[in-house]
Amino acid sequence: MKINRNTKISELIDYNIKSIDAIATINKKFKKLKNPVLRKILAKRVSISEASKIGGSTVDKFFEVLSPLGFTIETDIKGTVPTKENNNNKEIKNNKIKISEMNIQDLDPKKITELDVRDEIVAGNDPFVLIMDELKKMPEGNTLKLTNIFEPIPLINKLNKKGYKTYADHSQDGVVITYFKKEEDMDIDVETKHANKDTFEKVKGFYGDKIKEIDVRGLEMPEPMVKTLSNAESLEEGWALYVNHKKVPQYLMPELDERGFKYLIYEIEEGDVKLLIFK
Repeated sequence: MKINRNTKISELIDYNIKSIDAIATINKKFKKLKNPVLRKILAKRVSISEASKIGGSTVDKFFEVLSPLGFTIETDIKGTVPTKENNNNKEIKNNKIKISEMNIQDLDPKKITELDVRDEIVAGNDPFVLIMDELKKMPEGNTLKLTNIFEPIPLINKLNKKGYKTYADHSQDGVVITYFKKEEDMDIDVETKHANKDTFEKVKGFYGDKIKEIDVRGLEMPEPMVKTLSNAESLEEGWALYVNHKKVPQYLMPELDERGFKYLIYEIEEGDVKLLIFK
């Protein structure tokens, strides 16, 4: 049988039952696959790639233990070669800016809905429908705190596509806590990049202390643009540039657009304009 990183675990088992024991040798986390209840829930949904993430292993390690069982490894098929993950957790789409990273320290304890599905799994039930129902009835702005015995990679992938931020905590032995929160959309004028105070401060707050601040209000033209561009281009990954300006920099904006920067403009009053520039 030909396999690749996208092959489902259930396909491996159907072809050769010894796949269970082979995978279990990778590390102790995969011994759970010997449990018929967990196998029923996970095997049909989880690919080799996803299983490697759940178990903290690699796709190559799976290939290594499966090869002796008669599996042929396909390495050149489209979609089988890992692609570099996009670390950009901000995007402007449909006239809104989205921030995708979750900081659990910022979560409001009063807005956390808890759901423990361990008993459901022990009883042989698939908790997927239960989880989705809980998300549907959860109040807007709340976060789902899911307690499970494994990291639900397929569910995470599905909900990421639906606009959820996620965070998995493996700190407890044998227990995984996964948080799911719907991304917040913040209205901005994409054409002019103008934002109100709340939106500007919210995006600025996302960067925390990873902000470089400059003041160009006292400089003569074209120094404000030169200094801003120079500092923007030298930003470290994950950082933003906070600019104190005295006016909306009409000539700067096309330069930022051309260089692939995103930016927000907040006009406080005449002579006091703030810019936030980021990748």
